[in-house]
Amino acid sequence: LHGGAQCAIQTVEKDLNVHVDYYAWIGLRGLVSVLNQVGGVNVIANNPVMDDYYPADLSGGSPFDYQRILVLPGAQHMDGTLALEYVRARHDDAYGDFARSQRQQQILIALRAKTKTLTLADIPNLAASLGSDFQTNMSISQVSGLLPIAGSVPLASITQVVLLPPYTSTETVDSQDALRPNWALIRPEVAKYFPAN
Repeated sequence: LHGGAQCAIQTVEKDLNVHVDYYAWIGLRGLVSVLNQVGGVNVIANNPVMDDYYPADLSGGSPFDYQRILVLPGAQHMDGTLALEYVRARHDDAYGDFARSQRQQQILIALRAKTKTLTLADIPNLAASLGSDFQTNMSISQVSGLLPIAGSVPLASITQVVLLPPYTSTETVDSQDALRPNWALIRPEVAKYFPAN
């Protein structure tokens, strides 16, 4: 991303009126490594995910190559590579990018379930698996303190939000499909979960 974490923070604060104290960024290779380090995740794929133009940028060769992927529906155990394919695929999905957002949230919730089995002793191996694919402005003690909190959050208290229409509408910008945010609806929705101080 252009501008890095600071630009992302400024965008969230400006557009959503939400103050951001801390951030954590994980790269694609880092996500694969973390998921493999925790032993993968259990997921129920609600529909098949197919993509004839999935980027082959992590599997070697040219960063502009493509490959064909298919994730079948049903309950399955996903290692890091399969989980990344599941959350990153963007073509040939009847629900488009909105479905991708839902799949990403699904993997994060499945990863949260795995944190229940982790201890502070697992942190060094997790950190080593991330390598340079993780950036944050939190201290090691702050990151360590999040581990028990993440595992203790009940699933019933997790709210998943995908901003489908009327929160967004489609338009064409410079011959490209784009989404236009409806800030009058989005900001009150965000304020439900992140009230202004």
